[in-house]
Amino acid sequence: FNEQSKIGMIFYPAIQAAPTFFEKKRSLIPAAIDQDPYWRIQRDFAESLGYYKAAALHSKFVPGLMGLGGKMSASKPETAIYLTDDPEEAGKKVWKYALTGGRATAKEQRELGGEPDKCVVFKWLEIFFEEDDKALLERYHACRSGELLCGECKRYLIGKVQNFLKEHQKRREEAKKLVEKFKYTGELAREQWDKAIPEPLKR
Repeated sequence: FNEQSKIGMIFYPAIQAAPTFFEKKRSLIPAAIDQDPYWRIQRDFAESLGYYKAAALHSKFVPGLMGLGGKMSASKPETAIYLTDDPEEAGKKVWKYALTGGRATAKEQRELGGEPDKCVVFKWLEIFFEEDDKALLERYHACRSGELLCGECKRYLIGKVQNFLKEHQKRREEAKKLVEKFKYTGELAREQWDKAIPEPLKR
């Protein structure tokens, strides 16, 4: 911290941790690894305030379409497939932007093999779309041996993505009829904030 530090650097961790103090119950927080410092801060002082330490369930970043080094971004549509994307448009995104571990030419790939460890297409199949571990391993070795070309893998992933989106969007429309039943009204949050705010500050 220095004189240029913004208040958000101090305030934001408090905002993140606040819901863990709404009730005296153990909390399990699903979060990406970049949010871990917030829960570490919470764990440092929770017990001194009479609350439980929060537990975190860490998830990995899903790589964006353009490479394993970056994540999907709402500000860069070409890096991501959105759940609201038209299935045809999603397929075009995968075909155009999804980085593979392929060689410069099909001939070179047949001779040297591909590099699935550098391939976004393989990583998405591994994380989301290939439930059969044996089939995934076979695909890995077929890529490494040069038997499988990147276009084949992309077409396979496109089919999986499009089927998923069609089913998800259909269910989403059906779920709209049930929104009111499950809608969170914020009553618990309001009640807990009211308890936490000292009486003089409420006036």
